[in-house]
Amino acid sequence: MKVAVISFEFEGNTFSLTRAGHGEFSRRLLAFGADVLPAIEGRALALTGGCDVLRQAGAELLPIVAAYGGSGGAVEDAFFDEIHAAIRDGLSGAGSLDGVYLALHGAMICESRPDPEGDILALVRGIVGKGVPIAASLDLHANVTQQKADNADILVGYETYPHDDVYSTGERAARLLVRTIRGEISPKLAIRRINAFVPVIGGATAEGQPMGEVRKLAREMEAAGEALCVSYFPVQPWLDLADIGICGLAVTDGDDAGAQAVATRIVTEMWNRRNDFYLPERDADDAVLAARNLPGPVILVDSPDCVGGGSSGDLPQVLDALMRFAPDLPSAILMVDPQAVETAIAAGVDATVQVTVGAGKDKRFGAPVPVEAQVERIGDGRFSYDGGPMAGPSGNMGPCVVLRHRELRILVASFPTYDYGDEQYRSMGIDWRQLRIAVFKNPMNFRNLLGPGIAFVGVDGKGPTAARLERLDWHVKQRPFWPCDDFEAPPFM
Repeated sequence: MKVAVISFEFEGNTFSLTRAGHGEFSRRLLAFGADVLPAIEGRALALTGGCDVLRQAGAELLPIVAAYGGSGGAVEDAFFDEIHAAIRDGLSGAGSLDGVYLALHGAMICESRPDPEGDILALVRGIVGKGVPIAASLDLHANVTQQKADNADILVGYETYPHDDVYSTGERAARLLVRTIRGEISPKLAIRRINAFVPVIGGATAEGQPMGEVRKLAREMEAAGEALCVSYFPVQPWLDLADIGICGLAVTDGDDAGAQAVATRIVTEMWNRRNDFYLPERDADDAVLAARNLPGPVILVDSPDCVGGGSSGDLPQVLDALMRFAPDLPSAILMVDPQAVETAIAAGVDATVQVTVGAGKDKRFGAPVPVEAQVERIGDGRFSYDGGPMAGPSGNMGPCVVLRHRELRILVASFPTYDYGDEQYRSMGIDWRQLRIAVFKNPMNFRNLLGPGIAFVGVDGKGPTAARLERLDWHVKQRPFWPCDDFEAPPFM
């Protein structure tokens, strides 16, 4: 069998000002044609998992593009057009194909396209025709539109959050594709959506958590033979789009009605637990004061500035609060500010510098924070992720410095990077477990660091990834929808 393989992954955020183009994707992963397979070899990517399964099944692989851009606001139209053209040309010149596998995120947006991945799937379907099966893996936070469902035979979402099953999700999608190509199954795909969002910080899929119960039900339905695959999508909640909501998805073997029933049941399970996804959070000042009164180490979860959700990594509220309320407590925070980095590098290690930090790219949520500090360390910003979507030596903060203001260490980076664990701090010699307060900006992955004696305090407030979704300025998404409004019955879309 001959199978084309493609990845184009990016998580968008309509409330973020950032844009991603050729440079941002190149810094993480961008390869075309024959360069694709060497570029993904040995990495825990969905595309790698899918390709490994396809090769084991004896497939001839036709690699077209591998593009991973992390998270941010929107993908630049020009870059989307470049990838769109590469996919179009690669498939058009491929000759006869038996299948196509795509690794997508599912929540990408472009400057002028609200559903670019749906457009990609429609492009692929238009070229290969209805008789060639198309499978795609998706992030658990995908916005699964009807266009995506209409142009794919198989869609499979991540099972876990924090995302520790990226590679295996690619494997699952590819196995179903192989079975379809061999004629062993006839997949029928259905989605059901409810007009709601759920907050990210309460969305862990661990046992005993609300989403953990949804995960358990999905696996039980698969084990009972009700569906080949059951996926649940609490959706990327920071997307102000008209046609978006939490989603249940099922793939069955030839059973349209069964797929609809399973998809409905799984999304209803999310809806029934909607209030359980909220966890207590405080504004930046109160969060720092609360953390100061705990024995430590305390993880301060800066949800409004989550780079993994599309923020710029330079919101100043928490840094400002630390400077005012806890400068003499051993603490650490990561900030993005390339100008401060440049000034500190020019001054050199051990020099004292006066800089402003934060609010460089996004000035809507506070002013830059004046800092007088000693330059403690300078680095190139490269590091290895211990796990997650980009496991391995793929981290790149760009030139970075550690500034020390009294007992506060500020790791200042040139580029925003995804938080999986404490890899950025460790790469610059900061052992956060020896501190009283350490700031992490991912409202879920901080759970990878929890253990005996470690507390966490959630930060609420304004930002592109604000925890309280009802406080965001919604313009395109029309009310009523939950959590801005409540309903007696599930508001199916």
